[in-house]
Amino acid sequence: MVAKTRAGGHPPLQKLKFQEKLLVRTSSTDVLLKKLKTLYTELAELEQLEECASGGYALDSVRRELVHQSILLHKDKGVKAYAACCIAEVLRLGAPEAPYDPHELADIFHFFLRQLVQNLKSSDIPYYNQYFLLLECVSTVKCSALICDLPKAEELIEQFFKDCFKIVRCDLSKKIELFMVDILTVIIDESLTIPSVVVTTLLAQFMDRNLVSLPSHTHAIRT
Repeated sequence: MVAKTRAGGHPPLQKLKFQEKLLVRTSSTDVLLKKLKTLYTELAELEQLEECASGGYALDSVRRELVHQSILLHKDKGVKAYAACCIAEVLRLGAPEAPYDPHELADIFHFFLRQLVQNLKSSDIPYYNQYFLLLECVSTVKCSALICDLPKAEELIEQFFKDCFKIVRCDLSKKIELFMVDILTVIIDESLTIPSVVVTTLLAQFMDRNLVSLPSHTHAIRT
């Protein structure tokens, strides 16, 4: 356990063992991917220290680099998969506060959604385990609540519901469905108003599942 300072404030932030720079111009994709794997392994093993900024850890350097456009828009699937998992762990450690500004958070959730929609359709997809861990972390930490306070929150909420239901229609495991339900439930609970498009999307799910043709022997009731 870390001792508190004599002044009675929070204990000093602990440094990560990972001290490398992610954004190095001369680094190859393989080198960047290896760094992200190492960083993720360390972040996933850290426990959140209560009543401490950023969960008690000095994350400023890695958290900034992780949301750089050169990583969020990287061409390599592995880089994006591990970066997404790292960002989710940063959000977990900092919860309930987010160590990102609203515009960065908007980029993060768009990034998360792209990874999940494109790569959870089949367990044969490369890095499927990382996408599953990303979904699990977002669900468990309930960080989707942050979406409701973002600029243009309504558009992002609508996109989450539309895209999540697209995935659910595939042959998914029950765990994935439950994680998605948890994420969407948190959004509904935290939203001041539910966009009409979301209501329509929800109702459409019942229609899709319950639309069946009437038996041929059924006739209209006459008065």
